[in-house]
Parts: sequence; structure tokens; C-alpha cells
Amino acid sequence: MYQYGTLKWFLLAVFVVHLIKIEIAEGHGRLMDPPARNSMWRFGFPNPVNYNDNELYCGGYTVQWEQNDGKCGICGDAFHLKEPRPHEAGGLFAKGIVSRHYSVGQTIDIEVELTTNHYGRFEIYLCPNNNHKQEASYECFERFPLYLTGTKDVSFQIPEDEAKKAVFRYQVQLPPYVTCTQCVLRWIYFTGNQWGVCDNGTHAVGCGKSETFINCADIAITTNVAGSIPPLFVGQDNPYLLYYQDLRFASPYNVFPLVVRDQVCVSDKLYRIIPGMDDWCMTNCLKYPPNCPSEVCKCPSTCEAIGKYKGIRDADVYCMDQCLMYPAKHCRRDECSCHEENNSLEQFDF
Repeated sequence: MYQYGTLKWFLLAVFVVHLIKIEIAEGHGRLMDPPARNSMWRFGFPNPVNYNDNELYCGGYTVQWEQNDGKCGICGDAFHLKEPRPHEAGGLFAKGIVSRHYSVGQTIDIEVELTTNHYGRFEIYLCPNNNHKQEASYECFERFPLYLTGTKDVSFQIPEDEAKKAVFRYQVQLPPYVTCTQCVLRWIYFTGNQWGVCDNGTHAVGCGKSETFINCADIAITTNVAGSIPPLFVGQDNPYLLYYQDLRFASPYNVFPLVVRDQVCVSDKLYRIIPGMDDWCMTNCLKYPPNCPSEVCKCPSTCEAIGKYKGIRDADVYCMDQCLMYPAKHCRRDECSCHEENNSLEQFDF
């Protein structure tokens, strides 16, 4: 009897963990530098706001692998969508706006924000397209992989001990011979949390079919010759960027670029009785510049599992997947607790 009970609880625990792993298959992330077509509104560029700019994952794991046979739109949209897809040339978010200017052969900074970290690796490719009305081709991207600085490796591996939410900054090298008025830089994120078949025939987490994120950014690369204009710093590169003063720091080191980092904003409990206030907060907090009064709207940025799921591996990530979106249809108050990153005392209900 004791053995049966132990086995029963063991199998139940395995089932719960397996269930959570299936449900949290969808990670979330975006390319922030250079600003991608889906995220450039966060820097003030006159591009439409994409509230789901961290969800360019080919429609999701099931859509990508079961409906579309593993195929993706070239810039992360679901493959089956009607062309032009939203983030491809001619689509809603592909306006041909160049978000960064570089010099030929330059070492450039890359910033990736994972709002939910599912490990794995990043890869970046370049295509000198020079026609914002026509989308770049797969063949063009394959010709110009961007290697990590000082290596011949195109993959940036995410350390296994990284936080559930993280910002990654690293550098890649532009080719020494490519110039363009409009190049497309293509960032691909292969997540590493799925269970699958490895190359050697064994089964393990991180093997097999992976969930795939893709973002495209439009950049320009100019010749680097004597007398040419030097690379522009971020403020001049983006004439729409605003700055703010943080009085917690001493002048002149207290002026910072305004970048919208929030993913979801909802009304405070006192204002939630007013119909439409959650929508108001989403619209006004997630625009550039934001109009987001702290006494009216709250913008949770992290979540933890509570109750029966507390302490189970990846349960916190599951909560971030389900709760840090709008509307949060599957965020249960008895399973997840969310708050602003620097204020764990104030919890939010969805």
C-alpha cells in the first residue's frame, strides 16, 4: 500500500511537471538593438505600436510545426498568413524605416530582450536588399551570416543559469565589403526548452523541433573612407528619440534615452471599477511617449508561481507566459502572483 501511494504521487508529480512544460512552450522575446520592425515604436520611430512585439514566433509552436510543417514567415509571422505578412515588405509594420546606420565592417552592438527566457541560442544574418518594397530572400541571408566578434561562430548560446527574464548584449561583425542603403538584419531565436530527439538518437530537453522567433530590422551600411561622416550615436541615429532626466543621479549624468520597456499595463484596483480602464492603461502606457500615471496604471514585469505550483521547476516561467500579456485569459490568481520588478509587495490581479 505504501509503495502504491508513493508511486501514485510520483507519477502525479511527473505529470504536473510535464503538463507545465507543454503549456509553457511559448517563450517571449524581441530584438531591441538594432530596433526591429516590431519593436521600433518603443524608441519613438513612427511605426505602428505592436502590443505583441515579443511574440513573433511563427504563430507558435503548434502552428509552426503541426499546421505549417515547420515553416515561418521570413520575419517571424505565421507562414500561412496572407502576403504581404505584417512584418514583411508591404506589411503593416514594414515601412522601410532605417533604425540604425553603420560603417562597413563595423563591430555592432546587439541587444535582445527576453521577457520570458526559454534558453537556446540566437543567430543573426544580413541581406543587402536596397529595396524596402521587396522582401529579402532566404538565399541572400544565408550568404551573410554575422559572426560573434572575434570568432567564426554565428550562434550566441544562452547560459543555462540565466534569469527567467533577461537582457542580452553582445557584438557581431559586419562584413568588410558590404554596403547598402537598406539592409535587412534578421535575428533568429531557437528556444532550448523542448523535449525532443537529439542528433545521436537520444532524447533530451533542447533537442528536436524548437520554437522559433524571428525579427527583422532595417539598417544602412555606408563606406568607411577618409573624410566620410563617422557613425552616428544612438540619439542622432534616431531623430524621434526623446530623453528624460532622472533626479536620483547627479548632473550631467542623469539624462537617459526614453525607451518603452513595459509589456502589459492594467488599471490600479481603485480604478478598475471604471469600465474600460484596463484598455485605457494599455493604450496610454504603451505608446511613445507614454502617458502612464502611476496612481492609475500599474505595469507588472515579473511573476512567480504560488500555491500548489510554487517551487516547481519552470512554474515561474509558465506564470510569466500566461500573465504578462493582454488580455491575460489564462492567468489564475491562485496559481500566479505578478508585480513590478522592484516592488514585490504590490501584487496585481488580472
